[in-house]
This record gives sequence, C-alpha cells and structure tokens, in this order.
Amino acid sequence: MKKLLLIGSLFFMGLMANAQNGNTNSCGTDQHLAEQIKNNPSLKAAKENYEANLKELMKNYNPNDYRTKAGQQKKATIKYIIPVVVHVFHNNGSENISEAQVKSEIDFLNKSFRNLNSDTINRRAGMFITPSGDTNYYDNKSLAADIEVEFRLAKKDPQGNCTNGIVRIFTPLTNKGNDELKKMSVWDTKRYYNIWVVKQINRGNTIGIAGYAQFPFGFGGGASTDGIMVIHNEFGNVGTSQPGQTPNVTTSTHETGHWLGLYHPFQISSDSCGTDGDGVFDTPPTYFSPNSTEPLRNKCSNKSYNTCSTEKPDLPDMQENYMDYFIGNCASNMFTLEQKARIHTVLENFRFTLWQPENLAFTGVDDLSPSTCPPVAAFNSQAPFTCAGSKVLFLDYSYGGTINTYEWTFEGGTPATATGKVPGQIQYDNAGTYDVTLKVTGPNGSNTITLPDYVTVLPASSNLPGGYYTADWWYQNNWEEKGWRFVYENDQNQFKRFGISYNQNASMRYSQDPFNQYNSVGSISSLISPSFDFSGTTTAYFSFNYAFAQAVLSSTVGGGNTAEELKVYTSVDCGKTWIVRETINSTNISTIGTGSSATLSSAIDFIPADQSKWKTVTVSGAKIPSNSNVRFKIEFKYSGGNNFYLDNVNVGLSTGLNQNLADAIQFKAQPNPFNVSTNLIYNLVSSENVEIHLFDILGKDLGTVFSGTQAAGSQNVEIEKNAFHLTPGIYLVNMKIGNSTLNHKIIVE
Repeated sequence: MKKLLLIGSLFFMGLMANAQNGNTNSCGTDQHLAEQIKNNPSLKAAKENYEANLKELMKNYNPNDYRTKAGQQKKATIKYIIPVVVHVFHNNGSENISEAQVKSEIDFLNKSFRNLNSDTINRRAGMFITPSGDTNYYDNKSLAADIEVEFRLAKKDPQGNCTNGIVRIFTPLTNKGNDELKKMSVWDTKRYYNIWVVKQINRGNTIGIAGYAQFPFGFGGGASTDGIMVIHNEFGNVGTSQPGQTPNVTTSTHETGHWLGLYHPFQISSDSCGTDGDGVFDTPPTYFSPNSTEPLRNKCSNKSYNTCSTEKPDLPDMQENYMDYFIGNCASNMFTLEQKARIHTVLENFRFTLWQPENLAFTGVDDLSPSTCPPVAAFNSQAPFTCAGSKVLFLDYSYGGTINTYEWTFEGGTPATATGKVPGQIQYDNAGTYDVTLKVTGPNGSNTITLPDYVTVLPASSNLPGGYYTADWWYQNNWEEKGWRFVYENDQNQFKRFGISYNQNASMRYSQDPFNQYNSVGSISSLISPSFDFSGTTTAYFSFNYAFAQAVLSSTVGGGNTAEELKVYTSVDCGKTWIVRETINSTNISTIGTGSSATLSSAIDFIPADQSKWKTVTVSGAKIPSNSNVRFKIEFKYSGGNNFYLDNVNVGLSTGLNQNLADAIQFKAQPNPFNVSTNLIYNLVSSENVEIHLFDILGKDLGTVFSGTQAAGSQNVEIEKNAFHLTPGIYLVNMKIGNSTLNHKIIVE
C-alpha cells in the first residue's frame, strides 16, 4: 500500500497529526467502527458476541491444517470464490478510472490472497537477542499462507443482465466519499462484494484517508454500506494508481482483510500490551506508539521489538503483514496461517452466502455459466460543456460481450460519424445542445445508446455587450431565462427565493443545514453567470451583496466556529477552467462582526434585518479579463453555519467604482419598487460634489437627476416616474460622489 499511517481509532489521535503532516493517506476502518458504535451502541455487544463466537470456533486451530505444499507455483484448489462489483464515483476527472485499472486491482487481490505476489522474497527469517539477553528465532516465510480465496468481477447484475462488474456514477460527491455516498449505488451485499472507488474519502471530520472497510459484524449503518471504499490513486497498479512506500499498492488488500474479519496487529492499543491484540497468535504484538516516529523509520535492517506481551513470544514486529503499518521493501506482502484460519471461519459463518454455488451462478462468476452476453454500449466525456469552435474527447466504457465494431454519431459535430473504440476529437462549431449515439456490435448481438442533449455548446463570444446586467430574482424573477444557473455539489440543500434582501425585495437564501457540519469538508454551491463581452475595456465590474452568520459546531464534529469560504472566479472558455479572483474566509466571511457575539447556535434562524448585516463584494479592474466571453462564478462552501443570503448580483461598466460607498453613506432608495416616485436617501460626512444619472437596463443615459455641491448631512433626492418618462421595468441609478461611484437598481411598476 502507499504506506498507511494509522489514523483509524480513537487510540491513535496523536499519530493522526503526524500522518497528515507527512502527506500520507491512512486507513479509516477503526474510526468508521468507532462512529458506528457511537451511533448504534448495540453494535458493541454484536462485536463482542462475534469475537466470542470466533474464539470458540477456532479453539481447535492447527496451523498444519492451513499449509499448502511448499514450492508449488500453482496453489491448492480455490476454496472460496467471491463475486465483486466496483462502483466508480467520478466527476469526469481522472478518478473515472479505466477498466484496465479495475482489473489490475482484482488481479493483485488474487495474487496477494493466493500468496503469489512478486515480493514474497522479502520475507525475513533469523534470530536475535532480546533486550533481556534471550535468543529467539523467527521465520515469517514459513508462516505465509495461501488464503485460497479468489475474487472475480461479476458477469451478471442483480437483475440478471450482463455486466463487466463495473458501475460508473457521475457525482461531484466523489470528493467526499462516505457511507451515504455508498447508498447511491450498491448491489445486494449478501451476493456481491461491493467496492466503492472515489477521488477523496471523508471519514467523520477528516479528509486524507486511503480507504476504509466494514467488518463482518459492522452493520450499524445498514447492509447497504457493507464493503470497502478506496481512493482511486490507491486502487490497482496502472492508470492513476500512485507508487507508494512498498513495492505494491496494497490498500485494497489491507481493507479486504478487514472486510474478512482481520484487525490491525495493534488493535487493542497502540503499544499492543494487550495479550490478544488482533486475536491472532502468530502475528507478534506490534509496538506502535503515537508519540514515537520509530515505526516510520523501521526498515528491513531495523529490528523493532515488543516486550509488553508475556503470552506471545518476543519477536520482531511483522512488517511483512498486510494488516500492519510499515514502510520499506519488506512491508506488506503476506497473511499468516492463523489469519487464514480466521478468514475461513468468517467466510464459513458470517459471509456464507457469497461463495455458495447458487450465488456464483446468479452473479455469473462460476466456471459453468456460458459466455453469451451481448455487448452493452456506454461512453462518457470529460467536457460535455464547451465553447463553439472547441473539440470534445469521448471515452468508451462499453462492456459485456465481445465487441467487434463501434459506430458513433455526433449530432452537430465534425465529423458527424466515427468508428473505432476511440473516435478522436469531435469539433462543435455552433452553439446548441446535441445528442450523441454509440452502437456496439459483437458475435452475441448489438446494443445502442443515445444520450439526448449530452453536449452543450455555448457561444464563443457573448451577445451581451458592456452595460448593466443583474441576476434578477427580485423583480421579474427571470434570472434562469437570462442564463444564470445554480450548480450544487450536493443538491439536497438549494438556494431558494426569500422575501428579505439587501434592497428590500427578495434574495436567494441557502438555509442552514444541520446535517452538513464539517469544517474540513463542507458542501459547495455555485452561481454561474451567462457570458459577457468585455473586450477592449478595463472598467468592467462584478459585484454582489451577501449576509451570513457563522455558527458554533458541537464537540462531536470538532467544535469551534464554522469555517465557510466564499470565492469569486472568472472564465473565458465557457466554464471549462476557472481562475480565482477573490477569496473570503475565516472570520472575515461573517457579516455581523467577529468574536463571541458574532457566533450563533445552529438552532437560531439568522435573518439580516437591515443593510448593516450585509457585505458588498466587488471584483473589478485587472481582475476581469478584457475578453469577449467572460463568465463569473460565485462559489460558497458551506460547513454548517447559519443561513446564507445572496442578493444584488450586478455586472457592468463603471469608472472609479466603489461599491463600499453605499454602506459608507447609508444609501437607500425608498420606496422600491415604486409607481409614482422614489427618494434617494443618503448621508454625507462632508461637503461633496455629487452627480446622479439615471440609466435604462441597456446602459442608455436617460438624464441627470442631480448635479452640484451638497453640504454635509442627510440628503434626499427625488426621482419622479413621469419626469423621466419611465415605463415599468428596471433602471440603474449611477451616483458619483467626489472620485467614488456607486450603482443602484430601482424598479418602476
């Protein structure tokens, strides 16, 4: 495995920081079990009962019953065949691993469980002098076992249809894999060994875990979570799999060991002073101190001893064991004979249904089922959104029976048709939405799939010239029609129109979510604009108002204030790539101040009662590209705080713009909307030159509202509907005070 440094159980919190600082991924199985027991206390009794039954079943254990003949390249007859389904959660990125990478993992699982892995030569044997002066002998080579288990990708799904044993699910939540994500795609866990592959794992309040498993008794989260979850670059030995600190990437082997009932050798406590440890006698207790870096330095030439156990012999730590945590050439290359006995006992008593002949036939992995499956067409693309004139690469994921021919049809694309598994780059010159069709044919039949409106092609340049534009959910409520859209990482909670806003009309509110309270994880929601033409100008601006109050997290999810983050991006390639232009985080994101008075319990419903509870964000000048196709994105990362409000989203051109001016002068337009007149109310600290103009929505100057010098103090400037011949609609008030400028929208009814 890429060396897993322990983060798992509550015993190893000290080591957790050490592991994270070393940029190493870790096993989250112990933490997963601790969470399950916390959420379902009866699981503790189930675990104890499970261990008691295992101990009774293994009373007559004899290691010779589990040995295979030495020197045989072909081991004993397979005793247990396990049907496997691999669920690949992806966001059209590299985590959408190839079928070859999946098969490489299944191949290595079989090598490691059959004692056929390439690094068996690194197992040690010898003698050493203990600290007390005794001479002890050890021979890890003789303890290595062929587990006699074989894993096979399923050939039939739960409905009896042909499959390649791989399911692909598009979801941004691949960045936050957990038990809830598993439920999005799961096959009957009594019939299939479910493996979930994701980009990143979130166990509790921590990201940085390589994989985690559910023990045979661990159904605290329900049978739908039974299996293992692994990050894509710790899965298989080709493709995105990254070389680790041992010769092979063995994370899935380690987690599968947990799934089959094996613990870490240091399971009882970090220094393994308990006599049982992992419940297996032929794995020496392992000294693994949270306050020592010795295990991290432990190479084949370094002997690390355990002297705390009086029942087990004083032997070097078994670095070779798949279930331990060591780095180096001799690490992670074997299971022991007694671990084999434990696995067999688990399979015979707790995972019995999986390997029964009738289930092997049901899943199509038995040697008797004929291979008559027709092919099944499937494909994907890493860029289904693109600009006109750009090219799109399509990836074939067809499976099932043998495929001899591929026939692609690309509506609106050039070329319009293609053959072969890889159709090459397809160019789309015209804006619109287009279907894509793939037909695959083999000796057992053919299959066709059409994905309607699969490719969205956006204009290469904007049809919206420089002027004033807004995301209007506050008057005509036509923001979606104008090309604005919200995008959610997890659409369980969404922005909804709300009757309190910065401009006393309506805002969009993201309600507090008590089920999403993890600072290090968070859930991302974004507002994406249509494109705008800012070629040849440096006076463009993008601004909005927001209101937000942080909350105090409970101690169970880390405590302290929530850590939301707000970012503003621009894109000039229709959203394929984005550049960060503004970031607001930490206590700066709160709009009601800092300190204890600014933090709210998550039970309090925060509503910004007046404009003082809002903040203005403005991106302007060099931060906005001088380009004919500029898009903006407001990204809000929610981590369990209170309600978040978004309003007054504006795009336009201005000189010397200072959106903070509105707050400084306490600017208001009342009433707004109006049908006779409205009053512009503001306060000047000192005498200033003031110039106020009125513009329509297309940026046409309708005339001067006021021009002259005003004394310090409260001001009231009236705009009459009839004086400017205004018809119902949206207008822009442009106010210049000294060298500062602000824009404010008003509505005529």
